Amino acid sequence: MKNKLLIPIVLLVLAGVQLWARQTPSPNSANPCNESIATADKKKEVIEHDPLADPLVELRTRNQKKIDEKNFKELQDSAAELAQVSARMSREIEAGGQYVISIRVLEDLDKAEKLTKKIRGRVK
Repeated sequence: MKNKLLIPIVLLVLAGVQLWARQTPSPNSANPCNESIATADKKKEVIEHDPLADPLVELRTRNQKKIDEKNFKELQDSAAELAQVSARMSREIEAGGQYVISIRVLEDLDKAEKLTKKIRGRVK
């Protein structure tokens, strides 16, 4: 009698465990629908999608947006570097006095010219 009840009970317990395992996903599994699981490495990018738009146009738009962001970042970096070079050049001129021009000032002038050309090229 005990053996007849034991088998259905074990089967019910196993079915319950299997059902519970399906309902609760493990936190290690990659579930794209679950936004609460986010890793620090992955940057979630919101993709605007128009289902009626041409896919080629969408891809071109996304690529152009990425290129524009990259150009803007490089423009910011070049402008910051130009500001540093000009500040360093100003300090050198003040430290040298009225009749002395340091070679570092001339090197900084060349670097400032190159950065200015680079910025001008990015802006156009």
